[in-house]
Amino acid sequence: MSVRGTIVMVASASVTADPRIIKEAEALVADGWEVVVLAWDRARRDPERIERDGWRIERVGPEAAHGGGPRNVAKYWRFWAEAAARCVALAPDVIHCHDLDTAIVAVRARRRLPRLRVVLDFHELYRESRALPQGGLPGVIARAAARLVERTAIPKADVVVTVTSAHVAYYERLGARRVVLVENAPDLDRYTVVDRREDDFVVSFIGQKRWITGLVKLMQAIQPHPHLKALLAGGGTAAEEIARIASTMERIEVLGRVEPDEIPGLYHRCDAVYACYDASLGNWRTTIPVKALEGMACGLPVIVTRGTWIGDFVEQHELGFAIDPLDVAEVEEVLLRLSSDRELAREMGRRGRAIIEGGLNWAAAARRLTDAYRGLAGEAGPGPDVVD
Repeated sequence: MSVRGTIVMVASASVTADPRIIKEAEALVADGWEVVVLAWDRARRDPERIERDGWRIERVGPEAAHGGGPRNVAKYWRFWAEAAARCVALAPDVIHCHDLDTAIVAVRARRRLPRLRVVLDFHELYRESRALPQGGLPGVIARAAARLVERTAIPKADVVVTVTSAHVAYYERLGARRVVLVENAPDLDRYTVVDRREDDFVVSFIGQKRWITGLVKLMQAIQPHPHLKALLAGGGTAAEEIARIASTMERIEVLGRVEPDEIPGLYHRCDAVYACYDASLGNWRTTIPVKALEGMACGLPVIVTRGTWIGDFVEQHELGFAIDPLDVAEVEEVLLRLSSDRELAREMGRRGRAIIEGGLNWAAAARRLTDAYRGLAGEAGPGPDVVD
C-alpha cells in the first residue's frame, strides 16, 4: 500500500494509557498513513521514544503534575513550544490534536507550515470539565481562556472530531467547517459477553478515579448487604483517597492504574457497571462514558447518572438504570434490584450488546475517521460525517 501522507498527533498526556489515541493511530496506519504521536508524558513513566507497529510515540514537554492548575501554566507554554517545533521539523501533511489543550500547537505549527491540514479531536467539552477550575475567579479566567482558544482554533480546522452527537451543534456554532463523529466505542473482538453466575454480585467502576463523592456513595450502598461487592480499578487524581476510604469498608476491591489490555478481562469479574459522574459539569451531562459502552459490549447492565444524555439513552433502550448517584438509598435500591433479578440484568445486558453489534462499535467509528482523512487527501467518496 502506498503511503497517503504523514500525520503528527499531539497529546497532553501519556499515550500508552489512552486507548482512544492508540486505536486511532492504528486505524490510520492500517489505512496507509504514517503516524508520529508527540506525547506530554508529564510523570515521565514512558521512554523518550516508543516504537509501535507501524508508528511511534515521542515524548515532548517538561516534567509536570496532572491537576497542577495555575502552577502548570508556564509548563504548558513549554509543551506547546516544543511540540510545535517538533511538528515543524517533521513537516507532516496533517496535525491531529487531541483535546483543546493541544490546539495551540496546531495554530503555531500552521504559521510555519501554511499547507498543514488540521484535525482537532475533542474527547470532551474541555471548558466544562474537571480539566479546568470551574468556580471563583480562577474558573472565570480559565473558562474564558478556553473559549478564546476554541474561537481561534476551531474555525481554522479542516476537520473537528467529536465523541458524541450531542456535541456536534456546539462545534458548529463555533465555526467548525466539518464535524465527524468518532465515538470512543469498544472493539467487538476485545470485549466479549460476560456469563458470570456466582452467588455474590459485583459492580465495577473501571476508569480514572476523579469524583470521590460518587464512588464513596457507591461503597456506602454496598456495606449493609453481604452479597454485594465492588471492584474499583484505575488511576486518577482521586485514586489514593479512594483507596484510603475503601480500606475502612468491607468487600471493596481497589486496583490502581490498569493497562488498556487488562480492562476487558476485568469486566468478566463483574455483574454490572457503574458509570456515574458529576452531572453538575456540563461535560458529563452530554458525553458518553467509555465504561458504559464497554459494559454494553460485555453484555452487562449499566448504572448511569439521571439527567444526562447517557441517562436518557439507557432508560430509552432499557439497558440498566439512571439514578441520582448522590442518593445512597437509590444506589442501594438499584443494586438490590439487579442482584435479586439476574434474568432482568442479563436481558438489559443483551440489549446493550445488540446496540454495540448494530453499529456503536470501533470498526464503524474508525471507518468515519479514515473516510475523513481520505477526504483530506483529496480522495472522493467519504462516508457520512455524523450518525445518530
